[in-house]
Amino acid sequence: MLLNLVHLLPDPSGALICPKERLVAFADPCRDGDKAKTIGDTIKRVAALLRQRRPARVVWMGHALPTLVEATGTHKDDLIRLIDGTEWWWISDQAVPPDLPGQCGAELKAGGLTFLASPTSGRLPGEVNAGLSPQASCDGATYSCYVLDGRRLILPAFGPRPDGGCDVMSPPIQSLFRRPFQVLMLAGGRILTRPRSRLDGAKPATSGGGGRRLSLFGDSEP
Repeated sequence: MLLNLVHLLPDPSGALICPKERLVAFADPCRDGDKAKTIGDTIKRVAALLRQRRPARVVWMGHALPTLVEATGTHKDDLIRLIDGTEWWWISDQAVPPDLPGQCGAELKAGGLTFLASPTSGRLPGEVNAGLSPQASCDGATYSCYVLDGRRLILPAFGPRPDGGCDVMSPPIQSLFRRPFQVLMLAGGRILTRPRSRLDGAKPATSGGGGRRLSLFGDSEP
């Protein structure tokens, strides 16, 4: 997929791969109060993906995982070993525990992309956001998903969310997109791409001249 003319790979795990920058980005799936097992399972999933992809830079978007590790005292050594050997960035509006390795900030620019802890109203080209944990429903089934319109991308949570997520047809996500968006749904190891118009709850178009529309992925859709 293309975001601000940057080629990106959506991983079925929910991670974002930027081959040109040798970068992997994750949206924190943890929540305050999560148990030690949830923390450990998250770190194991990250470790498995990093062994597979071998990135030079890792972007972790969210504060829950490092905060939980510090508060509970569990899996701290595992997390530090994970960070060693990479350029690790914590992207968060909140401070990360100072004894954890890595660099921390609310924003990171990398190769035409801007990773932001909070979405901007100005819709910065190449903006990557997390935290909303988007999900989409199509043909009666609901999946976590990536959401993009070529200028902005919202990442799915990297892992299961017991409390679900934010539906892409709801105002918090709709308000972030001026243009028609597409979703890439995580469906059991596969990625299903659908335009907004194909999703459950989408309102039919009230204007427009028909014909075929070029999608963000290069194929034409009716």
